[in-house]
Amino acid sequence: MKITSLIETAVLRKADPSEEEHVFWRKKLFTNMISYAFAVSIIAFVSSTSFGIFAGSTVVQWFNIIFGFALLYVIFNKKIMIQTRKIIALFLLYVLAIIYIAVLGSEGPGVLYLIIITIFCAMIFPRPVAYYLVGLNVVICAAFGVVIYYKLFDSPLLDSYDLPLWASYSGNLIFVSLISVMLVSKVLNGLEQTIQKEAKLVSKLDASEKYYRTTFEANPVPMYVFDMENGRFLHVNEAAIAKYGYSKEEFLKMNINDIRPQTETSKLLDLNSMIRSRDYSGVLIHINKDNDAFPVEIETNVIRFEEREARLVLATDVSERINYIKEIERQNKDLKEIAWIQSHMVRAPLANIMSLTEFLIKYPGEDTQETLTFLKDSSQKLNVAIKAIVGQADGSGLAS
Repeated sequence: MKITSLIETAVLRKADPSEEEHVFWRKKLFTNMISYAFAVSIIAFVSSTSFGIFAGSTVVQWFNIIFGFALLYVIFNKKIMIQTRKIIALFLLYVLAIIYIAVLGSEGPGVLYLIIITIFCAMIFPRPVAYYLVGLNVVICAAFGVVIYYKLFDSPLLDSYDLPLWASYSGNLIFVSLISVMLVSKVLNGLEQTIQKEAKLVSKLDASEKYYRTTFEANPVPMYVFDMENGRFLHVNEAAIAKYGYSKEEFLKMNINDIRPQTETSKLLDLNSMIRSRDYSGVLIHINKDNDAFPVEIETNVIRFEEREARLVLATDVSERINYIKEIERQNKDLKEIAWIQSHMVRAPLANIMSLTEFLIKYPGEDTQETLTFLKDSSQKLNVAIKAIVGQADGSGLAS
């Protein structure tokens, strides 16, 4: 793994952020193939050199050495674009294969190299390029067929093949190359499509996560995430920091117990059990850093946060709402008291005044002084009742 990592660092430039993942994947595949090819190339180099010595060909020996250094220089030269390095490496491999076939014949590794190069190309280039190289193999085989037919230069091929036999041999070579390219391209094309789909999915997930994180951070209502296992805060937004008075660092060292009054410990234990088993919503009492208590309405949902089961909590301060409800309840109570005053304290003197007034109208000369006294008394009682009603209304805010 260390060798692979070192080779990848030596061959690849840093990934271009604009580069698609499946394109960079083929580049990484190129470096992985180089990593595994190092061990194999040593065996191939030794075997090819041995075969060259045995065949009495110094050309092969020298070409192996020159080819090896040239290929290493091209592969590890970061000044050259990696796509260009691939093409040059492919060219060098083809030159090597052609020389092996020309000098050593079909007994050498040249023909095998043609197949390997085609497969190698199918893995590091898009599919059409590999099919073009199958066509190039056809051209190479046809060229050697011309050499055999016209005996253009001295080669072991002339001793082993005539044109029909070479056509049959090279036909099998082309067939194997084509089948190999089709299978490898099919597999890698499916893998590439999978990588593209995964890249799109990851992009969508990143965008979605970014959106929800932005929504979380910018929400004017306090929000926080806590671990369902131990109740520790995992994340808080700016609104929670402002509301509770703790810094983010302080929050992340705290437990949800720390924002609840000690007087509600038993209720909190029940709540902890409840929120682990199902979604919970309701009104609770929270305290801030200054130990000031205030009611909050909470809404929670179970989420996965940093590979942990957690709860996302929306905690809305409902102090004004509760105070408003209490004020309405107090006003309703005052209205009931006013209604009682109306029915008991106002109606009695008012009925007396109406009766006495009617009596004076019917009997203007009889007991006038006593009737007026009763009328005054009833009027005073009515005045007191009206003042009580006005005072009650002023006190409750109903008058405004």
